[in-house]
Amino acid sequence: MRIEPDAGSARSDEDRLDELVAGCLTAAGCAIGTWTPTDLRYPGLHATAHRTQRTRRTGTPAAVARSRTEEPHAAGVGGAAPGAPEQAEEQVRAMVLRARRSRARARSVEQRTGWAVDLAPSGEDHLAQSVRRALRQAPAPADGSRGERTAEVTDWSADQREVFEEGCRTLQAAWPQMFAELRVTLRQVTLLGGWGIDGFTDFTVHGAVFVNSRRLGDQGTEGLAGRFRLVEALVHEGTHNRCDAAAASTAFLRTSGAQELTSTPLRADPRPLAGLFQQVVVLARSVLLYRRLPDGPAVRDRHAVLLEQGGRGAATLRDRAGALTGAGRELLDQAEAVFSTGAP
Repeated sequence: MRIEPDAGSARSDEDRLDELVAGCLTAAGCAIGTWTPTDLRYPGLHATAHRTQRTRRTGTPAAVARSRTEEPHAAGVGGAAPGAPEQAEEQVRAMVLRARRSRARARSVEQRTGWAVDLAPSGEDHLAQSVRRALRQAPAPADGSRGERTAEVTDWSADQREVFEEGCRTLQAAWPQMFAELRVTLRQVTLLGGWGIDGFTDFTVHGAVFVNSRRLGDQGTEGLAGRFRLVEALVHEGTHNRCDAAAASTAFLRTSGAQELTSTPLRADPRPLAGLFQQVVVLARSVLLYRRLPDGPAVRDRHAVLLEQGGRGAATLRDRAGALTGAGRELLDQAEAVFSTGAP
């Protein structure tokens, strides 16, 4: 993986992740012919693989609770104890049907955007479960308020779909390489209503990203058009997905340092070093995005904020570079090169 997007290497990493998910399903007793290779990209099948893995290890059906509010793990998909093969195969068959309905919705979106991605409806159980996990793990608000978080998956309105289409056209024109990579890595874009979560990803439902519907509006404090705010969210969360897939085969941090807690630019609460590493990569790509978007005061202001955050995060990570592998240091070098160039 590199800071500059690359659809080819992203596809290779996704292929390797498919093999891991398939291995988990077959180990649980599911027949290989139950799914096709294309089905394996569906986030719901990733959730099913994690669930069958946990069932085989503990004997208790339970989802693996890993979200962006926690740290992603690099898809260890084995297990020791035998599970219930008939139940597992039934779950997989049901999820394959959902995968094919999702793919049909994605083909409809592709006709208007050139991107076969599912604008996920509210009835996708694996996505609702992911949001519930994220809400449980979310840190206390920085302002000390204790209001109830109400975020939940919501359906896309016609107006919101139009903003998504505008965002796709914007990104394809401004940064076609990033658009091409997102086409490989993302399968579902999930819209959140309510309060409490602005956006996140969850390795348990790899291939899905969650974006609060407020990001699609033009009323943001940054003064940015909704399509720009949505594009930033897609690049941000899509890069987390990209890092997760790459980490399934390439370690970026040494095991001894990955869980070390440290402050980060985007979170008030201390985060494991693995979280800071991904933040730096995300911020570098976000800076590159705003250097490519149509110029204007709001775009320049947002670029300046991201540049400052990225430089601060990279400096913190550089102080802990001993915890990085060679691949991790290479990505840090590339991110520092982005932050050192200053304003566009």
